Amino acid sequence: MREGGLVVSTSRTGSLIAATWLIGLGIVFLVKRAADLPWSQAWPMFPILVGIAGFVTVIVRGRWDDAGLWAFTWPVAWIVVGSILLASSTGAIVTGPLDLVGEYWPWALVILGVWFIIGAFLPSGRGLTETLAVPLQGAATASIRIGYGAGNLTVGAAAAGQLADGTCKGGVITRSHGPGRLELTQDSRYGLPWIERSSRWTIGVTAEVPLELKVNVGASRTILDLGDLQLRSLDLQTGASETRVLLPRAAGSTTVRAQSGAASLTLQVPAGVAARIRTRMALGSTHIDQVRFPPSGNGYQSPDYATAANRVEIDVGGGVGSLRVTGGSA
Repeated sequence: MREGGLVVSTSRTGSLIAATWLIGLGIVFLVKRAADLPWSQAWPMFPILVGIAGFVTVIVRGRWDDAGLWAFTWPVAWIVVGSILLASSTGAIVTGPLDLVGEYWPWALVILGVWFIIGAFLPSGRGLTETLAVPLQGAATASIRIGYGAGNLTVGAAAAGQLADGTCKGGVITRSHGPGRLELTQDSRYGLPWIERSSRWTIGVTAEVPLELKVNVGASRTILDLGDLQLRSLDLQTGASETRVLLPRAAGSTTVRAQSGAASLTLQVPAGVAARIRTRMALGSTHIDQVRFPPSGNGYQSPDYATAANRVEIDVGGGVGSLRVTGGSA
């Protein structure tokens, strides 16, 4: 099945997983009978079985070799939850199972959320690395959409003649929607990014033709170096992320629409580029370089915005996070 680690042929993988379930189910019924437990007390053994089967699945499919201990996140979660519920249903814990779930499920969500964020910024494991090379093929304009859930994403300018290129650790799925139109998404067919393997993309997009770029990121660290691009528009959606964007130096007129969640977003406007900025952050902090972009009306605007050869219109909305718009280094 893979080189290195535990090698299991594809034909045997299904048999091993099926055998684990059959043996596990048999053990559940034997323990129930030996301990004389009614199903009202024994049912939490099934979540424990799910966790154990998950352990076996991770090992025989080699996912632990890609992501290390992160691959065992869900098996451990199932075993811990099942063990706590079993202790509750059998009386080892005074609080009943339903009361436990009702009282502590928000804390479980918080813990899992923090775990996922840690994994996004501190991934482990080797992971699959794919080379990306999509030719421009004479397209006069380009439209690229990037969907990236978790990990580290860096975007810059592609090599001459390429619509998109680079390396994608963790795998990439490419979808062409016609000349110059491309969609890139993380490949989750062999395990979820960072949960079961690490993910890091370093890619380039075309700087040779006018470009519309859409970027949707989740729990990630993202750097968009768009300084050399002929960027017409940027549609940016961020989740629990840290995102830094260097805007174009000489693209004429550029429109930026950003919607950020519980995130940190920094936008750098190069020297010589005018900007008009509108922010609609619900909670959090906003820091605008008011020397270059003084307050004007409902936002901020360069004094020469109307006549500037290179200018960017920025509209940012969001929930809880921080926004910085700077004229210096980000």
